[in-house]
Amino acid sequence: MQDTFNLVMLVCAALASMGLGVLAAYGLFKGGFALMHWHTRQAAPAGKAQPQVARVS
Repeated sequence: MQDTFNLVMLVCAALASMGLGVLAAYGLFKGGFALMHWHTRQAAPAGKAQPQVARVS
């Protein structure tokens, strides 16, 4: 019985650590992309219009 309990605890701990790792990576990437987006807005000249993208249907 104790071995089964230890196995269940190990599996739960492994899944929780993987989940926390995924959430941490998601937060880092989301923050990084937000910084890049903010940086491109700040770097664009105020008087120059943003380039237009042609839409093809």
